[in-house]
Amino acid sequence: MSTISPSQPPLQSFALPPDNFSRYSKFLVRTSNIVDGMGKNHLIHQNNSKELLPWVDTLGVNVRKTPQPFSILSWNILAQSLYESHYRSKRIQQVALSNNNPNPQLLHPPPHPWPKRLHTILQTLSHANADIICLQECELKSFTNDLAPSMSELGYDGIAQEDARTEKPAALKEASKHRDPRNHIGATFWKRDKFELVRGVDVSVRTRSLTTVLRLKKDDDYGEGSSRKNFIGEKKRNNGEIEDITTTMPTVAIVNCHLEGHPKRFLERTLQLQHALSDLSKMMAVQQQQERKKKSFDNDKSGSSKLNALILAGDFNCELQSSACSTYLRMGRLGRQAGLGGIHGEDALVIPQSLLETSEAAEILHPIIEWGRALPEETVGDVAAHPFRRNGMTSVYPTWLGREDARQHFTYCGETNKRPVPGLDQIWYSSMTIERVGLKRMFVDSGEWRCISDENVLSQLRDHERRKVLTTGLPSPDGKYPSDHLPIGAVFDWKVDVKTNENSHEKHGENRQDVRRLQIVDEEGNNVEEAIPQDEPTVLIEEQQSFETPNDELAFLMKNCPFDTLEQRSDVEFLLRPINPPMDLTTRTAPTPEQLEQLNAKREKKSELLKYSSLGVRPWLKKIWKVEKQVGKWKRHQLMTRKSEK
Repeated sequence: MSTISPSQPPLQSFALPPDNFSRYSKFLVRTSNIVDGMGKNHLIHQNNSKELLPWVDTLGVNVRKTPQPFSILSWNILAQSLYESHYRSKRIQQVALSNNNPNPQLLHPPPHPWPKRLHTILQTLSHANADIICLQECELKSFTNDLAPSMSELGYDGIAQEDARTEKPAALKEASKHRDPRNHIGATFWKRDKFELVRGVDVSVRTRSLTTVLRLKKDDDYGEGSSRKNFIGEKKRNNGEIEDITTTMPTVAIVNCHLEGHPKRFLERTLQLQHALSDLSKMMAVQQQQERKKKSFDNDKSGSSKLNALILAGDFNCELQSSACSTYLRMGRLGRQAGLGGIHGEDALVIPQSLLETSEAAEILHPIIEWGRALPEETVGDVAAHPFRRNGMTSVYPTWLGREDARQHFTYCGETNKRPVPGLDQIWYSSMTIERVGLKRMFVDSGEWRCISDENVLSQLRDHERRKVLTTGLPSPDGKYPSDHLPIGAVFDWKVDVKTNENSHEKHGENRQDVRRLQIVDEEGNNVEEAIPQDEPTVLIEEQQSFETPNDELAFLMKNCPFDTLEQRSDVEFLLRPINPPMDLTTRTAPTPEQLEQLNAKREKKSELLKYSSLGVRPWLKKIWKVEKQVGKWKRHQLMTRKSEK
């Protein structure tokens, strides 16, 4: 268990005010001599831009010999249908460019059928020995018939975005409106003797993500010779017996991502992250409310609705070094409109030079470059801030890896163009609550390399493998690398705060270790746990409600929207009224110049309201405008139905 040295600055000792406009601006200016907006010492990060990385060959190693480390592996295994399609395309191209032009139907089948690739994939996963595994591009049939049973034999339980098994670990909750069957699915596995699903928390499924919440098992005996005494604040009853600590074991949320693949759809990728993180925060808020209703919420905040760590892993389909997704996870928000941690307008004029030289200022004040293109600021500014931005989300692989030369470190190298891409596959973690203590190497051989102990020889072998892959591309022709992506992984340790337990029955002043917990905040930066009253229900904007008509939903939104002022509410009510004269909904007649002028004026007023509304009201207004369109379509449908009946 890693602890924080007393000589280090207390990273979470500041009482952070809501990160909105001038209040947070003044906070950053006051503390700019030691921390930036994420609560990290920016001088340390500037001096150690290329730190010594803790490389490991297998993720099952206990790097620091601590009691409770855990590891994660992420891998896009390349769906068999895509592998065969890529192979056929390549062969047809080769035949077309050759002098001999045989019938394409006579082309040989792919050299590596699924059973052969499955064997190599399972061999790689077994050698990695990770506690948690996130796979992308699985296929429903192969997951049900092959992957899930084989992983179960290796000691793993798992669940996928679409799971047809009758006995799966938990039910799936579809958070998005995706209804069509997915061609490729994500799957998350965990060692059943080390982790378990948290009861009462849904497994959230979206089009591009799968979110699970796991808890470390209390009977875990990892860590040779380690003691569990006073781990995470075990308490004792008056008779000296240790209480049941099932709900106090640390929990980790795993978001398995396979984001939008089109290079220009940066906004879709960022929104997919935002939706997944927003769903997670709402799930934990609902779980917390249920615990409070059952009066099982403990005063020392040791309830099962508490999260201790957050990890996002998967195929992000964008570069780690520079992209909207990387900036969004690291900063918590996007766009100059969001400000430098909330600093903009006149307050930005008094920012000290030391703060402007931080990485945070560079991220916000300069355009975001993705795939060599500057992203439009007016577009990225529409993405709402994510609720875990106070936890120092950090990539396990530093951004300088492969930045100057992608051939030195990459996670993807296609067979066709053989162009290596660094950081296409990524793992992000909450650095405030867990610490990265191990990092998986790019090339690890599970066979003949095991007998070699000379590090110089191993380094030469790894370099040879790297050069060979750059020559052949991925998947490799010999089948050693069955996917066009390489697996990535990391080992983590829980961060704890050592506190003095003055009420200890054994010895006065005995120390205890409390695992740090995640901070979940709303758009205004208020702590969600503190904002929810214990006895009053909370209305969430995207709360799952059923409405008979769009009119009912619009009335619900207008009733519960936390408008900034009465004037703002009256402006919204005015914009919801029909224009005069009203549009004819039963025909597709073009609007008159007078009607068009009113429609344009309303559109400009809506943009103005969004621009000057607070961060808490803005998503409500967007939802109101969206439902307003649905009301118009619904009214038109009603009128057309009545007209046809006559």
